[in-house]
Amino acid sequence: MMKNSFVLFIFILLTLSYIFCDPIELSEIIIPEHTPIGHLLLTLNPLITYEKYSYRFVNNNYREIQQYFSLNSSNGQLHIVNDIDREKICLHRYNKCKFLLKIFELYHETLYHIPILIEDINDHRPIFPYESSIIQLHISENSPPYQSKLFIQQAYDQDQIDNQKQLKYQLKTIEENFPFRLETNIDTSNRLALVLIQPLDREVIDSYNCTLHVTDTAEHDEQLHIMIIIDDVNDQSPIFDNDIYSIELSENSSINTTILRVHASDTDIGLNGEIIYDFIDASKQYSNTFSLDKQTGLIRLRSLVDYEQRSSYIFYIQARDLGKEPRSSQTLVNITILDENDCAPKISFRFLPEIIYKPSKSLIEISENYPIDKFFAQIIVTDDDSDYRGQTRLWFEINDIDKDNDQSFYLYQIDNSTYFFNRTKPFDFELQQSNSLIFYAQDFDRKNPLQTKQILTINILDENDNHPKFSHPFYHLKLNENNQINSFLTQIEAYDPDSGENGRLTYEILTNETSLPFYIDINTGMLYCSKSLDREKCDRYDFYIIAHDHGYPLSLSTNIHIRIDINDLNDNKPLFEYDKYEFSIEENSYLSKSIGFIHAYDLDLNTKLIYYIENEQKLKYPFFINQNGQLLIKNFLDREKQDLYLLNITVSDNYFKTTVPVIIRILDINDCIPIWNKPSENNTILIINKDRIIIGTSIVTIEASDQDDKINGNGLVSYTIEDIEPFYDDFLILLNTGELILNSTPINRRYRILIKAKDNGKLIQYSSLIQFYLLIGDNNTNGSLFYDLNMNENFFKLNSLSTTKRVFLLSTFFISIAIILAFIVCIILILLCRYRRQKYLYYIKCKAAQAVVNNTNHSHDQTMIIVENRLTDIDEKTSSSNSSKLSLENLHQKRLIDHSSSPSYTGANIYTQHHHQVSTTMKPNQTTSDYYSNSSKHEEDVDEWTDEQQQRSGINNNNNNNEWSIEKILYPDWLYKSSIATPTIQKNLNTSTFIDFNSYRTFETNGSTTSNSSNGRRTMSSSLTSNGQPSPKQVRFGCQQEIDEQTRSHPHLSTTIKQLRTGIKTTTILQNDAHDTFI
Repeated sequence: MMKNSFVLFIFILLTLSYIFCDPIELSEIIIPEHTPIGHLLLTLNPLITYEKYSYRFVNNNYREIQQYFSLNSSNGQLHIVNDIDREKICLHRYNKCKFLLKIFELYHETLYHIPILIEDINDHRPIFPYESSIIQLHISENSPPYQSKLFIQQAYDQDQIDNQKQLKYQLKTIEENFPFRLETNIDTSNRLALVLIQPLDREVIDSYNCTLHVTDTAEHDEQLHIMIIIDDVNDQSPIFDNDIYSIELSENSSINTTILRVHASDTDIGLNGEIIYDFIDASKQYSNTFSLDKQTGLIRLRSLVDYEQRSSYIFYIQARDLGKEPRSSQTLVNITILDENDCAPKISFRFLPEIIYKPSKSLIEISENYPIDKFFAQIIVTDDDSDYRGQTRLWFEINDIDKDNDQSFYLYQIDNSTYFFNRTKPFDFELQQSNSLIFYAQDFDRKNPLQTKQILTINILDENDNHPKFSHPFYHLKLNENNQINSFLTQIEAYDPDSGENGRLTYEILTNETSLPFYIDINTGMLYCSKSLDREKCDRYDFYIIAHDHGYPLSLSTNIHIRIDINDLNDNKPLFEYDKYEFSIEENSYLSKSIGFIHAYDLDLNTKLIYYIENEQKLKYPFFINQNGQLLIKNFLDREKQDLYLLNITVSDNYFKTTVPVIIRILDINDCIPIWNKPSENNTILIINKDRIIIGTSIVTIEASDQDDKINGNGLVSYTIEDIEPFYDDFLILLNTGELILNSTPINRRYRILIKAKDNGKLIQYSSLIQFYLLIGDNNTNGSLFYDLNMNENFFKLNSLSTTKRVFLLSTFFISIAIILAFIVCIILILLCRYRRQKYLYYIKCKAAQAVVNNTNHSHDQTMIIVENRLTDIDEKTSSSNSSKLSLENLHQKRLIDHSSSPSYTGANIYTQHHHQVSTTMKPNQTTSDYYSNSSKHEEDVDEWTDEQQQRSGINNNNNNNEWSIEKILYPDWLYKSSIATPTIQKNLNTSTFIDFNSYRTFETNGSTTSNSSNGRRTMSSSLTSNGQPSPKQVRFGCQQEIDEQTRSHPHLSTTIKQLRTGIKTTTILQNDAHDTFI
């Protein structure tokens, strides 16, 4: 508020200073226009002082003039800063262009008045006020001299020194007798005038050319080319070539024969010289006989002329121009008709009223009772020609078979042209029913006589008293459509017992229809079809046929009903209602939705129409059509794949086919999301060097595409910046075209930019986001972080890995992990096997040591039952191939159990090799380990077998124990020597670890130990026990026979193929420890 008040105070103070100070009037400054810019006009303070000066233009003083000057506020120097054009500044000042320029000095409060006069210079050419430098002037040829003028606008000059009175005009022409002269300043309008000084005649000279020159004070010249056109006046009359046209015309001349041509000429031009010809009013009557071409003057014969009617024609023809005041002239035409022998004699008959005469047939009918003394015909012969050409003679001939003997007719001549004709004998119908006479008439022309003949037939009439009768009472016919034209149908038969005309029958069709497609021969009664019939237009015709005689005085007749049915043929193609069908349907419409109906029809009867789509299986259209003509959707529609379908739909009646084109337009719905094309993936990095980027230029163009239709806005994509992190003063602008414009200079750092592309759908809109990083650097940025740009490239792009590369890297990573895990598992399995082997060896050593310690406390009253596994016959090849892989699981699969591979067997062999008898056992702990619990469970078949079998088995085993096997390599003999040679002290071992080995089962003896029987058989009973409970992991044996030492020659784990086939001898254990023995 204080600030506004201070400004107002200063304004009031300056205003008061202007008002109360006395102005200093300076001398007038004359400035020629177009003075150079920067020219110094004056200096208000030329002295160098230490006082302060401040010069200002007065605001309300010619503001439009102040723009051409600049004022130095300190020393008051006034310079020209803009080009001064007087014609622009002083547009409406024609005398002086003068202004008073006011300047105020603030510190000393001094007001200066400086008169400024802008001096005009001649810098413009005179100009005529016409659009073109060539003008046309028109003057009538009948204009009076010295009274007729052609006015011309004067030229004007924008310079003040060149006013209208200072311009000089001069008229120049190359014409010798130029009929105009120039006058200037003829009136207050300052117009120029060309004054006509001599008469004009357009027929002599039709135009004049001249040039008007104008010059200003600086000798600037301008030209105006003038064309003076002499307008025609209708002052000439048409003149005929002849005053009278005479010609002779034969009366035999044909129509449109050209008789003559009248011609007239007119020296005027235009409509004034255009001539038309016509009959004068008194001669209009001859226009029916003769035709006159109004343009060319040709006279033709319009109708035939006859000398016998008129021998000459005289009429007048008028020639008239088409001027406003038309002029005309006339000529006489005389046409003389020449006579020719062109008229033949004419024979005419006249008969009494009681005689029937038919002129068209030259036939008379006379009753047979006509009296002989009465003339029945008068014959008149005439000829229209003149002189001897019109004189004639007449005679007749009888045109019958016995004409030479017939003298019953007689001709009487009354005068040169009249004759009577009668009969000398009575008529007799029973003898002759008719007579034919030929009459001849001839003129007397010597060169070319003309002759005429006329036939006269005389029929003798009989009395008529019988009606015609038909042979059938009714006619019913059937005819296939599309028959041939004039095809024969049937013959209608009737008869009349009368004779002559009374018995002669004729046939006619009687119907109410205007155009019946049938006709009948009136004499024979044969019925025909006159055109090809179409059942679809009419399927049945009913009409009557009349048969009548020619009796006189009354003709008798009879009619009969005719019915004709038209049989249908398949002769019509199916037709569609329209020549082309167009449908539209939205994409993604549900299946079996109706698109529209295509209807066809067939005019034939009982026709079944079949609709189908042409090449439907081959082109696989997503549409189908049912037999009602309804077009339905078969598959889902996608406008983005195909927006227009052109198909042909055919309808067939099993003979004819008709095809109609169908256009189906798929309407777009907004079902597509914008897809980013540039950049195509998220987290794309853009690097720019801001030192090489001009503010306001595009650094990148992003692009997203939408497969929807762009016309309705569904596929039109717009872009917006959703987020810039970190935000920095809107240094980026995103245009609708996708151009990213650098709006200001950002700081060097990385920016995360999130841009959204959105379509312009009406009901629903889809959008997608893209994120990329923008790295801003300059020329001093470290190259390891940013890339320097070369070859005028403003930016480049580092794309992230593509999908293919990602899949490849992930696959390589997982395969590497799997290989490493497989290697670790193999190492663990190898270590586990080694651990199991060491534990097993440790167990053997402990077992042998304990057996030695307990040998003194037990007797040999209980031994281990020898169990021999009878192995099935195994194929030699199978055994040999699997010999290195023998295990308890393989033996169970083959129903084979080898107890010699068990830990108990091996331990027993080690023991009996030195002591022959084992008297001690190790009792396992109650806790059962699961170390071997993963081995397969199975059942064993234990059979009783004799000592002889045992001995044979032992012998075979002893013979084959030196054979090679994989077990000998894995477990050599030296591995067990230390445990056999050196007895160890008894230790309390935890044998529960080994209880679960290879799914062995424990057996318990029934009752007390049996002694050796005479037959050498041993018995074994089993019960599944482990610490008083059944367990599948332990085996207990009882036996009273010593074990053969030969069966314990090899302490290794398994046997060879032959040892498996023959069985294994096992160790003996005391009965007291049978339940505690671990195998």
